[in-house]
Amino acid sequence: MASLPDMTPPPYAPPPWPVRQRGWGPWAVAGLCVAAFLLAASLPCLGFLVLAYGGPDIDEPRAAADRFVQHLERGEDDAAHRSMCSEVRDRISVVEFTQAVERRGRPVSHELGRASFGDEAGNRAHVTARLTSRSGATTSVSLSVTTEPAWSVCGATVD
Repeated sequence: MASLPDMTPPPYAPPPWPVRQRGWGPWAVAGLCVAAFLLAASLPCLGFLVLAYGGPDIDEPRAAADRFVQHLERGEDDAAHRSMCSEVRDRISVVEFTQAVERRGRPVSHELGRASFGDEAGNRAHVTARLTSRSGATTSVSLSVTTEPAWSVCGATVD
């Protein structure tokens, strides 16, 4: 009588090559965590870059403040008065404006300092300036500049 072949399975032996495990390994999870952190951290930076390079330009209000002070230095009080916002022009006449400039001391030279926007939309700005009078005295002022449709000086704060 013929014997049947032995059907018992051979003992388990691992294959001679590395077997890839299925699922997420620890390095893949760590990599995803790092990528998620970098993405979350970059969003504020991207917002800042969009605002800084795609937002309003600070040079325009700075130029308006510079023109205003130049008019004062040249004694062009009418032009300086016209370059102010309508709210100020309606409240003070050219004669009163000239008297206020003379009382404070007419500047003969100036140096613009820091300029920054006062709101997110870029409709208001503040420009600092150091004014030098005929006597050589210097006064620091902060000019408030607004758009209404063009940039105009709407006030000054003496420091």
